[in-house]
Amino acid sequence: MLECLVNGEISTFVTVTNRGLNYADGLFETLVIRNGRPLRWQGHMDRLGAGCERLDINMPPQAVLLREVQTVSAGMVDAVVKIVLTRDGQERGYLPARDSTSTRIVSAHLFPEGADELARKGVRTRICDLRLAIQPALGGIKHLNRLEQVLASAELRDTGAEEGILLDPEDHIISAVSANIFLVVEDRLLTPRLDRCGVRGVVRASILAGFTARCEQRRLLVDMFQEADEVFICNSVRGIVPVTAIDNQEFEIGLVTRELQTWLQEGTRMA
Repeated sequence: MLECLVNGEISTFVTVTNRGLNYADGLFETLVIRNGRPLRWQGHMDRLGAGCERLDINMPPQAVLLREVQTVSAGMVDAVVKIVLTRDGQERGYLPARDSTSTRIVSAHLFPEGADELARKGVRTRICDLRLAIQPALGGIKHLNRLEQVLASAELRDTGAEEGILLDPEDHIISAVSANIFLVVEDRLLTPRLDRCGVRGVVRASILAGFTARCEQRRLLVDMFQEADEVFICNSVRGIVPVTAIDNQEFEIGLVTRELQTWLQEGTRMA
C-alpha cells in the first residue's frame, strides 16, 4: 500500500494547476530507509536546498521533511522514500509568482528486490542514442523534468542491457540513465563534471569527499572508456554497481570497485 503525504496530509492527489504537473517546475529526492533510519539525510537535504536556491523555490524546514519521511515509512524496516517539491501557483503561464510557497509530496515505497545481486554481479550497459541537452542553469540539480531519462530507458528494451550510458551532444560522458558513473584509470577515480547537465548524486558526493586525493572531475570523452580499467555506477538506492560491459567492450569487476563497495557498506552500517 502506498503511504503518501501531500503538505503533511494523507493524500495521493494534487491540484490540476500544480506547476510540477504542468511544467515540471520542481525538484525531488529519492532516499533509502535502512532499519527505520534515512541514509545520507544531510546530503539529500543539501542537494535539495541547492536546487531550491537555483530555482527560487521555497525550501521547507528540514525538521518538517524529516518528520514526514518518518511518518510515511513508519513500520518499514527498509524502504525508499521520495520527496517531491513543486512551486505553488494557480495561474496559467510560465512566469512564476514572486515569493511563492511550495507543495511537498512525500511517499514511501518498498525497497526494490535484487539490489544486492546487482552489486555483486554488475550490469551490462549500452551507450544510448539520446543525448542529454546542455543547460548550465539546470546542471547538477535533481529537477522534475526526466523526459530524457524516460526516452533513454525506452531504448534499452529488448537489448539485453540493464542500464544505459548517457552522453551530451559533444560526446562527453555524463552519467548512466539513473546513476552517476566513475571510470577507474590506473587507480584514479574519474567522474564527469556535471556543471552543464546531469545530476550530482549524493553517493557520488560521498565518494568525492571520501577519496579526495584519488578523484578527479573532468570532461570525459566517450573514447575514455577504452582507457578504463574498471567502470562503476552509483546511486542512493543501488549503492555502487560494477559495469561489466558497455556495448561490446567487456570489463572485469576490479579491486577498486570492490574496495569502494566495502567502504560504502561500512559507512552505511555506521550511519
